[in-house]
Amino acid sequence: MAEALSSESTQRRSSPPELIAKTIARAVTARHPRTRYAVGYGAKPMIALHDILPDHWFDTFILRATGMPS
Repeated sequence: MAEALSSESTQRRSSPPELIAKTIARAVTARHPRTRYAVGYGAKPMIALHDILPDHWFDTFILRATGMPS
């Protein structure tokens, strides 16, 4: 898992920590926070994929994509 997270392709797709921190700050201080905040590389397609696929398929996809054992 650590190798997958430190790969060059993963680093290119990673979002800057400042972007994530700004979004967290906005969510924490929001008067009416949203359920999800699509921020970072690939967030919107992932949310769309979650809406399309059955939960089990989506979970399997995420496990395989991250290299986590099922």
